Amino acid sequence: MISDFDLVVAGSGAGGLVGALRAAENGHRVLVLEKAAVCGGTTALSGAGLWAPANLHVLNAGQHDDLDQAQVYLDATVGDRTPRSMQQAYLHAARDTIAWLETKGVRFSFMTGYPDYHPSEPGALLTGRAITPKAIRPAVAAALEHKVQPKLALGDGGPPIPESGPDGPMWGGQSLIAQLLTACAVEGVTVWTSTAFDDVIVDGDRVVGVRTADGREIAASAVLLANGGFEHNVALRARHQDPVLHHDGWTLGVPGNTGDGIEAGMRLGAATDLLEDCWWAPGLLRGDGKPSFLLFERAAPTGIIVDQQGNRWVNEGTPYNTFGHLMLAARDRGIPCIPSWYVLDQHALDSYGFAGLRPGASPDAWVADGTLVVADTLAELAEKLDAPGLVATAERWNVLVDKGVDEDFGRGDEGSYERQLLWVFQRYPGIPGPHEWPNPSLAPLATGPFYAGKVVLSDLGTKGGLVCDEHGRVTRPDGSTIPGLYACGNTMASMFGHSYPGPGACITPAMAFAWLAADDMS
Repeated sequence: MISDFDLVVAGSGAGGLVGALRAAENGHRVLVLEKAAVCGGTTALSGAGLWAPANLHVLNAGQHDDLDQAQVYLDATVGDRTPRSMQQAYLHAARDTIAWLETKGVRFSFMTGYPDYHPSEPGALLTGRAITPKAIRPAVAAALEHKVQPKLALGDGGPPIPESGPDGPMWGGQSLIAQLLTACAVEGVTVWTSTAFDDVIVDGDRVVGVRTADGREIAASAVLLANGGFEHNVALRARHQDPVLHHDGWTLGVPGNTGDGIEAGMRLGAATDLLEDCWWAPGLLRGDGKPSFLLFERAAPTGIIVDQQGNRWVNEGTPYNTFGHLMLAARDRGIPCIPSWYVLDQHALDSYGFAGLRPGASPDAWVADGTLVVADTLAELAEKLDAPGLVATAERWNVLVDKGVDEDFGRGDEGSYERQLLWVFQRYPGIPGPHEWPNPSLAPLATGPFYAGKVVLSDLGTKGGLVCDEHGRVTRPDGSTIPGLYACGNTMASMFGHSYPGPGACITPAMAFAWLAADDMS
């Protein structure tokens, strides 16, 4: 048995690397096991917005915020679905983790104007609490021993910005992972890629190490499970989730997220929670059968979402996790909305782009591979989609656009989430300010040809996992802890319950509870 390490971390996403970095600073010998050949997991695919109320960057930007106000917001959004002790532990640790990471050379900036996801709730900030990693040059990542997980092929949530070339900045999740890997290297953390975690090793009731998929056994005083959720484990999804999700084709999580850590905890009798839920995200189903993340498009005035009959059923700009819950609820009411159609016109495509297509770019390849359906008129498009209500829906929509008020679903209401988000996105290069119509979030369907793309119930990963305490220790159903075993991120049942309070609500708790776990090991 290999015995050179005090802590073994399974997974190299933001949570795993923060836990490794903190433990190494505390004097521990740390090994990170990464299943893939590259580091970063789903974190690296993301924009890496982080939701850490009252952190130094939020306060330095002049935002009035404190942890008491943030707790009021959690009371309104999460409520008593999770223990208040977990919520309090998170609020304090998230703030402190960000401050500590700055001392380790990991840099962030305030995301000006990026709103909390439920801005009408008590304690919310319409102009937001979110921060994001500062962009870095690719040379920083190139100098690392281990490569960073590449971004999605198209449509990762933000506007389709111009290509920056090989020397352009790396941003979001790639920047965060590269900065954390740099800091970990300085602290002497060992990282093994292409090394899959298989199970924990126990002595009595205590975890004393891990076994890898290739049969190696590594002794350790503690193990931190940070290897993601189970979105690519079809059997687990079939056991715990809605039948519409009993496959792994619609998830945006990296392929290695098969619930290895969760299943290891289950075998030890760990308590679990929220296994039925996900971090929902509407996805555009591409011609290759994989989704891209629809975020910018639903806030910008680019089109409408209709069910299979051609009828609108939702405020398109609804925050993405809420969108998923509404999609399931509408399906349960008999609305044929899984999948739905995103319908837009040529003017929207030319002005704003769509799901990775730059404004003005030709959609011909996407039409050819089946990502988009095209027709010269809305009537022809309705016939191609077998959506008989589409023409009447578009006529009604254009009336609402002229009024400047979405009387049916409230899209673009003053002070709304999508209205604020649109203002943020307008700062991206090449994205115009929408001043053509009375309401900046509403644009008509008027200029042919017209396009439609299939919208499915995608996710950023599963949300349920092992129940942990406020130190990240894995617990049993009776509340006792499993000595030596910790979890964070999507391996851990989310302390946000079914809610998603703001950008970074899955990444930031991973970092915060990994930081708490590393300190508890000391």
